[in-house]
Order: sequence, then C-alpha cells, then structure tokens
Amino acid sequence: MVYIRIKKVKNINYAYLVESKWNKEKRTSQQITRQYLGPLAQISINKIPEEYRNESTIIKFLDSYDLNFEKSSELNKSLQDILFEKLKNYELDDLINIYNEYTKSVYSLLDFYEKLLIPILHKIGDQWAKGEIDVATEHVCSNAAITLIDLINQKNLKKISKISSSSSTHKSIILCTPEGELHSLACKIIESLLLEKGYNVYNITSSLPTNSIESYYLDKINSSIIIISVTLKENIHSSIRFVQQIRQSLNIPIIIGGNAIKFASNYQIKLLEQYDKVYFDLEELDDIITYIKTLMNT
Repeated sequence: MVYIRIKKVKNINYAYLVESKWNKEKRTSQQITRQYLGPLAQISINKIPEEYRNESTIIKFLDSYDLNFEKSSELNKSLQDILFEKLKNYELDDLINIYNEYTKSVYSLLDFYEKLLIPILHKIGDQWAKGEIDVATEHVCSNAAITLIDLINQKNLKKISKISSSSSTHKSIILCTPEGELHSLACKIIESLLLEKGYNVYNITSSLPTNSIESYYLDKINSSIIIISVTLKENIHSSIRFVQQIRQSLNIPIIIGGNAIKFASNYQIKLLEQYDKVYFDLEELDDIITYIKTLMNT
C-alpha cells in the first residue's frame, strides 16, 4: 500500500510518497520512501507517479487537502453510477463488495454514505418525482439500500461489540419519525453510524401516532438523546407536536434532522426555539454524529 506522509520542518509541511511492505523475517511492516514530492502547498496530481494516481489512499489524501477535488469527484461519480445500477437490480453481493472496496483503506463508513449512497438516493427520488423511473424501481432501490445498510451493520457487529463492551456508558439513543412520516432510510443511516461508534441505539421509526410511540417506548427506555428524522416538509408540524408531547415528561436533548428542516418557516422555527435542548440546525451527518458525541459525554 502506498500513501503520502507529511514531515514538518521549520513550520513548513513537506510530502513524501511512502510504500508500506510486510517484512516476513521481522514480522512487521516496513515503510519505504519512494519519492520526495516537495512542499505540501505545491502538490498536484501531476507530481504523483502515474502508477499510484488511482490508489484510494492517494486520492483520499489529496481530497482531504483540497488538492485533487476533480479526481476524487470523478471516482465518486463513477462509483455512484455503478451503485445505482446495482440498487436497481437488487444485486446485494455486488453492493456489499462496493462498500468493502471503498472502505478497506482510508474511506470511512461516513464517506460511503455521504459521497456514494445518499447522493444516489437523492437522485432516485428526483427521477421518481420527474417520472423518469416508475414506483416499482424506486421501491426496489430503497429496499436494496435498506438491506445493504443491514448487511453493513452485521459485518461490523464484532467491532461494535468490542467498542460497546469496553465502553463505560450504557446511555441509549432513540431514533424516530413524526406521525405521518414514512421515510425511514435517514434513520437507518444514522443508526448505522451510531452503532459503529458503539452506542446503544433504539430505532423505533414508525407511522404510529406520536402518543403511541411515547407510551410504549419513550417512557420505558432510559434514553439520553432523541433524534427525530423528518423528510417531508408537510410533517414539520407533526414533529413540533411530537416535541411538545415529549417535553411533557422528558427534558433530554432532542435533535431534529432531515431534508424537511431547511424548508421550515420562521413561525415553525420560533416554535422550536422556545424549547430548551432542542437542536435543529445540524445539516451534515458528520455534524450530527459529532454533536451526539459531545452530548453523550456531558
């Protein structure tokens, strides 16, 4: 495996192309410097030897420093197209292989969701809304995506168990949707990311009336955070009603996320702002996960 290593000299970052090889005799990995690349600020794709330019570690590094945005975008776009076809044909083995290949080096589970799966799900929704694909294809894609996330979670169960067993916290997180909200994929993705971090997660997404959810789950689970996912803007009001009902008995943090929040009216925002510990301005998945970590550690 090759990667780029940074060495700081007199406050200037210099980059080196390094190859990691396994030394059988010493039974350890050995790092071999293949090429000096120069000051980090002057690196471009053209300074990388051609045989290494498509290595995922190199693309990820350049992307993280905004040095190779075009190359990284090309890779993600190509994989998105492949992923789309595999979802439409419900090819689960190929889907999990794409995930394995994408995350086996430096790309994370969050990268897979944010850069591949979520953009494709948005594309599928847009195409269905425009009549470019039929409802059957949309359902097949959604079901394949849900099964893929379940398979990813199963694959990570050993790691999740190790993290959970070594963690001293037994705090739980509840994922749910407001009354009338039938879109549960967003909660599945957040659940997957939280499970990977070792959190106890109860995904109770349902179209049940909010009072039923509160009676059967919220009162029985010792939760530290409640996350409400709302995709359709017409369900913002039911989300607010849900918050009102939760606040009658619980004063724990509530995070409201989803595509619908960006369409909330000033009146709806004011209604949410009157409640303490209600957060609804976290747009990115990474922001939500980071904020949950902060809340769980307080």
